[in-house]
Amino acid sequence: MPKLSAEGQAEAEARLQAILSRYGSRFSDAQKADLRRLCFLAQPPLDHLRAYALKNWDGPALYLKPLVEREKKPARSDKTGASKKPVSTR
Repeated sequence: MPKLSAEGQAEAEARLQAILSRYGSRFSDAQKADLRRLCFLAQPPLDHLRAYALKNWDGPALYLKPLVEREKKPARSDKTGASKKPVSTR
């Protein structure tokens, strides 16, 4: 088990109790022991993440741009093979 601060231990224990109060009847004793281990192992990365200083004006580190693949439609053509796109007249 990692060495945690008093606040970290309390938070990990509270997380475990929240899980057990909601789903405790579904777990065996071995699974409950594994949950306890996982709750305590998850705490150091959370503490490290919370230690990172942010200000209100800081934007997100990454901007997610979803990749949307669309089916390409072939250009329509008439009998002569010319495209039917409108011609702009200026």
